[in-house]
Amino acid sequence: MSDYNINGLAIPLFMVLMAIEYLYLKFTGKSLHRYNDSVTSLSMGLCLLVSDALLKAYTFAIFIYLWENYSVFEFSSLEPLTWIIFFLAVDLCYYAFHRTAHEINFLWGAHVGHHQSEEYNLVTALRQSAFQYGFSWVYYLPLAILGCPPQVFLILFILLKMYQFWLHTQAINRIPFMEGIFSTPSSHRVHHAKNPIYIDRNYGGTLVIWDRLFSSWQPELSSEPCHYGTTRPLDTFNPIKANFQHWNMLVKDTIHTQFISDKIGLWFKPTGWRPDDCQNKSLKSTTLQKNGCNKREKYNPKVSKLANIYVGFSFLCIIIVAVMFIFLAPSLSGIYLAIGTSLIVFSLVVINNFLEGNNRYTLLEMIRVPVLFWFTSALWFSTSTTTIVDSIIMDKPTQQVLAYASSPISWPEWHPQSSKIYVKSKQPLIVNEAFEEDIMTPVGKNHLTWRVKESESNLWVAHANNQTNGSTIRLQYKVRASEGKTEFERRLEYTLPNFWLVVANALYYKSAVEKKSEDALQRLKTAVENQVKVSY
Repeated sequence: MSDYNINGLAIPLFMVLMAIEYLYLKFTGKSLHRYNDSVTSLSMGLCLLVSDALLKAYTFAIFIYLWENYSVFEFSSLEPLTWIIFFLAVDLCYYAFHRTAHEINFLWGAHVGHHQSEEYNLVTALRQSAFQYGFSWVYYLPLAILGCPPQVFLILFILLKMYQFWLHTQAINRIPFMEGIFSTPSSHRVHHAKNPIYIDRNYGGTLVIWDRLFSSWQPELSSEPCHYGTTRPLDTFNPIKANFQHWNMLVKDTIHTQFISDKIGLWFKPTGWRPDDCQNKSLKSTTLQKNGCNKREKYNPKVSKLANIYVGFSFLCIIIVAVMFIFLAPSLSGIYLAIGTSLIVFSLVVINNFLEGNNRYTLLEMIRVPVLFWFTSALWFSTSTTTIVDSIIMDKPTQQVLAYASSPISWPEWHPQSSKIYVKSKQPLIVNEAFEEDIMTPVGKNHLTWRVKESESNLWVAHANNQTNGSTIRLQYKVRASEGKTEFERRLEYTLPNFWLVVANALYYKSAVEKKSEDALQRLKTAVENQVKVSY
């Protein structure tokens, strides 16, 4: 499993794209965004990302296990045909889940959140039920048994999700040559509409050929403008209530219905089905509607400008915390995962309640806000250690190899990052001897202060403090005689002190260091083997 979850880093990118759509629509005189609705949609998106951060690594591990042990066919990720076959297969699996999520009661509860918004814009794309992935991942497991390489599946899955983002907009009209083949904003607007003619249509993720094959295709009609939202409207901005809306109704009907068969069957019946005895009682609070468009005013409670400003600032803070938390989740302890999940979800509940004019959590803000800032600081200053180990065989005695490597004066000759060494001795350094070094990094020159911690016949260890960025380094050289030659091992451990450096390391720096480390050992081998034997 990866040490980090890069999904969190996509949030700022999505925010930029949503801002562009908003400005474009505003410039063209269209008002298709509501502040409170957008905050709620983004809140639900954050809940999903938090849920995914806790689940995806483990579910993907199951995919890998099935592929390694039970795959029927063997496909190479280097073959273009593999990508074509599984592009279609991944898209078909998505269609299967998406359709059943609309047609089976309990699955609809894990998907309905995506359809609750009465607006339709790029913000809606991020509005997802927090529990959706907990059900959808099972639909992709047959691909592992068929032999889909995990890296192929992961890339195609991510691309499918990214493709669907741009579909959630009214800024793009019908696109000639694409309609009826690929999913487009037009075809997906139909999917989100609650007009009777549009309900339960156009499930395709990337392609709509599945809709055509399985009779669920419906083009957008100019004579039938789309009305968005669910047929049973959601009159709350609370993301917890939104996530449990449908399941809550199912539970109430399960309690009120008399027959055991109905108590169980209710959950597996078509979406909107209710037992006869519940229908007869006309329990308004549990009415499951699926009867099309109803004319009503959108849920839009009015609150003060000051409340909106406070919500906006608070939400920005929550986004910052969520980005760090989601990214670091695979490396966090269970306690930090529990604190982070609880804090983020509770914070979202609080600010969305303020959007309803509900001030029940006002006093708790004196506790929530300091805790949020503490957790933000804890994530920002959480350390991360990277270990890189390389080895190489040299045709020289162990003593000569280690002596040359442990003489810092020679480092610029073979290590590409080392630009200047501040040391008087030309000999191998021993315990407690110190020196300084300038190294070149992707972001410029860094200055290191070194001290030797161990120096033995087969081992040399030194520690460094990076005076430029605050990181620490442990460097170990180890030699072992092997069939008349020397096996040289270089072990580099560096610990980064803050989130910014951890992200930079994950996205670029680690791979660059690994490449330079491999290059360094090759250059060391050349330098040592061309060296005239020296007595130290």
